[in-house]
Amino acid sequence: MKKKPTRITRPLTTTTLIETVASDLGVQPADVHDTVMATFDVIARAAASGHKVAITNFGTFRPYRVGARTVRDPRTGDTWQDGAHQKVGFRVSPSLADAVRRRLAASATIRKLPKGSGPR
Repeated sequence: MKKKPTRITRPLTTTTLIETVASDLGVQPADVHDTVMATFDVIARAAASGHKVAITNFGTFRPYRVGARTVRDPRTGDTWQDGAHQKVGFRVSPSLADAVRRRLAASATIRKLPKGSGPR
């Protein structure tokens, strides 16, 4: 019998994410901690290396270059040159955006539906 997912009742921090995943899997939070942190580390390393990170039905982390520009401190009026650097953006998947828009907290998932089961 499949267990219902744990209800999220407060803002999700790294600690509450680990506790919720542990509760959903029926294991100790210490057993989940290394896996969650390793997952975040892999995403961070890939983005820092300039690679796109696409997580199906969740979203895409996409690094991009920003050119050098002149910036001004509005308080003092001083200007300086800000060098070119890399940033990362996030684009949410349409299925997650739809779940958030329709407030489908209980059924929001990134798992793929079985073939032939139709749209979400």
